[in-house]
Amino acid sequence: MKMSIKNILWVLALMLVPMSFVACSDGDDSDVAESDEQEDVTEIIEGEDVTLVVSSSESASLVRAGFEISIPYGAVPLNDDGEDGKVAFSASRIEEMPVALPSDAEIANNAAIKVEPMNFTFSTPITMTVPTQNYSMDRVALLRYNEYNDDWDTVPFSSINSDGTANVSVIELGYFVLVEYDDDMGYGGIHIDGDYLSSDYYYYLTLTPTETTDETLYETIKRISFSADGSDLYMSNIPFGTYNVSITRELRNSLTEASSSIESYQLNIAITISETIVVNGNSYSSFTGWTEITITNVYWTSGRPSGWGDETITYGTGTFQATLTWVNSEGSTTDYDLHLYGPSDLHVYFSNLRQGAFELDRDWLHALGNATENLYSISDDIEAGTYEVKVHHYSGTLGKRYNCRVIMDGVVVISTTSSISTNKEFQDIYTFTVE
Repeated sequence: MKMSIKNILWVLALMLVPMSFVACSDGDDSDVAESDEQEDVTEIIEGEDVTLVVSSSESASLVRAGFEISIPYGAVPLNDDGEDGKVAFSASRIEEMPVALPSDAEIANNAAIKVEPMNFTFSTPITMTVPTQNYSMDRVALLRYNEYNDDWDTVPFSSINSDGTANVSVIELGYFVLVEYDDDMGYGGIHIDGDYLSSDYYYYLTLTPTETTDETLYETIKRISFSADGSDLYMSNIPFGTYNVSITRELRNSLTEASSSIESYQLNIAITISETIVVNGNSYSSFTGWTEITITNVYWTSGRPSGWGDETITYGTGTFQATLTWVNSEGSTTDYDLHLYGPSDLHVYFSNLRQGAFELDRDWLHALGNATENLYSISDDIEAGTYEVKVHHYSGTLGKRYNCRVIMDGVVVISTTSSISTNKEFQDIYTFTVE
């Protein structure tokens, strides 16, 4: 039986389009690296509740609220069997901030979005084009909410484009807000001359802070920038401080095609950012105050850098999918559980992983890091009746923030953030009826 979900507004508009990624080029920051490959490239142009399912062997792009989120070929990790995994991407405007913005900042260009899946680490970085038009680059910043410290992190820019937008790279999604500050931010930046970079590769610069005693927090702050085809590599909007630096390169023709290899190089020195970038003109090549890095006598090691974190093994997707995520850190761990109730005494949860047309394929306990519970339909032959999705606090820290997204027939019917403050309490998430 096919699902008939009530009260869903269908606003889906899908189009097959060529894919392009913007890469910085010798300071002009306006060249576009394009691919002749146009297969498996999809852009969603309308419908904030619509999902875009992307596999490990596809590239794709979706547009929301002035942002373009570009998923490179191979960014989606493999599944448990080492085969192509699939991830359902969605993005919507933020209705309520997870935490207050900095007091001297206000939202710019109404650019505030929540991008999912949450608490998911990709194989390679996701590229986002940000609507920075009409704002001075020394006063505008992209912020991402960090669940580990319940605060906003600054996401560095990789390039400025000729249309006034800017590019960033992220290894995890979540809440993103473009803000303008009252005064100059006083941020620094790093520059690597293109003479040190080969035209055959895409390069990623990754910074992780050294000035924290919290190892878990250390691993959650990932600042990444990228360039391609021997272009200069820039990273702006870096808060002052000392960082460990790694360089990663992928041998590939474009981000819409598979890479032949991925290699990393960990610098043996810490970089201190203490000089403010001075904005001159509309391109990075005219800015001053960069902290310069030279790459000589490099010994590349096969594999991803440790600064990106362990990639998430993809979990199941289906006509129905409910995904519960939260973060566990040192001294603050919670065991939340996802439950599905339905007709004929159906109850899928950690003690009954599979029943009827449904399966729970991720059950997280107290392990540190990005926690995930995932429950999805393994068949469209679903018994008629009413179904209920619930979240249960099984044990551990009370009041920990979680996010739960429910997808029905390719539409996000709910994506809610909440917490449970009473031990063993259940919270209702979503009820639907199959006719």
